[in-house]
Amino acid sequence: MAQRSSFTVQVEGLREMQRQIRQLKDRELNKKVRLVNKAAAELVKPEAVQASPDGRRDAKSSKRYRPGKLDKSVKVVASTKSAVIKAGSAARVPYAAAIHFGYRKRNIRPNRFLFRAMARKGRQVGELYEREIHTLMSDYLESD
Repeated sequence: MAQRSSFTVQVEGLREMQRQIRQLKDRELNKKVRLVNKAAAELVKPEAVQASPDGRRDAKSSKRYRPGKLDKSVKVVASTKSAVIKAGSAARVPYAAAIHFGYRKRNIRPNRFLFRAMARKGRQVGELYEREIHTLMSDYLESD
């Protein structure tokens, strides 16, 4: 059940920029890049929450299944290198992977709501990322 898959936005020259930032060893710049990554992912989060399935509890539902908990478990984790949108946790929402990727043995069809949210907002994320990184780099270069 521990499937990992990702939907990515490729930015040309990003690896080189990350390497140069690491070489500069400027904590403030690293923090600002992390905030840009987080802002880009936060743009997708509302779409992911809205697209997540609103289940209903019935007699066959597991005791651990609580409708609405999947919506609340969607969160953003950002670093200097990337930003990730996650849903579910092993302790509180263990069925998140089964819903997102499907579970053939239980006749659960995949509902890739995180991927659909990223596909819908991908262009806007790319534009925001390009604009913010360009502004950040120009401000940093002008301050020297």
